[in-house]
Amino acid sequence: MTKNVLDRSQSDSGRIRLCVVGGQGRLGKIVVRIAIEHGCEVVATVNRNDSDPLPEGHEPFDVVVDVSSLEGVHRSVAIAKAHEVPLLECVTGLDEPAKTALIAAESDIPVLHAPNTSMGVAILRVALRSIGLLTDSWAVTISETHHEKKIDRPSGTARRLVDDLRMSRGDIGDEDVVSRRVGEVVGEHEVTFVRDDEIIKFKHQALDRGVFAHGVLRAAVWLAKGRPPGRYSIEDTLADLPGITD
Repeated sequence: MTKNVLDRSQSDSGRIRLCVVGGQGRLGKIVVRIAIEHGCEVVATVNRNDSDPLPEGHEPFDVVVDVSSLEGVHRSVAIAKAHEVPLLECVTGLDEPAKTALIAAESDIPVLHAPNTSMGVAILRVALRSIGLLTDSWAVTISETHHEKKIDRPSGTARRLVDDLRMSRGDIGDEDVVSRRVGEVVGEHEVTFVRDDEIIKFKHQALDRGVFAHGVLRAAVWLAKGRPPGRYSIEDTLADLPGITD
């Protein structure tokens, strides 16, 4: 039986305790700084050059949050499985070994893979799954823009948008995504449908990296609520929003 926050003793403060892999990265630093705003407490951080990431006698934690890089995925999976806690995996551009590791882990622990933790993107994905069926005769294009240091092209989010559209139409793939890497752009995604004299556009623009950090912490809190082993997505967390029912 997977142990998580519901059958563990929480910290004296009652906060959900996090182990953050990549805590010194661009996103990780924000997660660590604002964790308390979401009722969380970062009790351990694991970074790229740590030879002994979790020394003996470390404080227990309730969720492993991975905001590192592809190299950190296997370490995050190993830590979460060893401690029998949920894993929130936020790394994008996973290769086949990383995907296989997550699939293997989800039989033992809750695994939420979220290349993009923005609530706005989650809502956009839900909308695209509905509109795709109604626009199968429309031409569709997807464009995404990120900062110049982002490696994966298309972005993990753009690939997810493609997957959402392909649920109802099979005429779109990664090759139909226009990717741009410019300066310090946080993240922009636009989906355009064209037919005759009509155009429908959906656009999401992240104005600050804090959007993703708040999403990370909201998802970590959701994961800690006694979820059974299995695979989850950021869209699953929307069920807890006011006015949303299963």
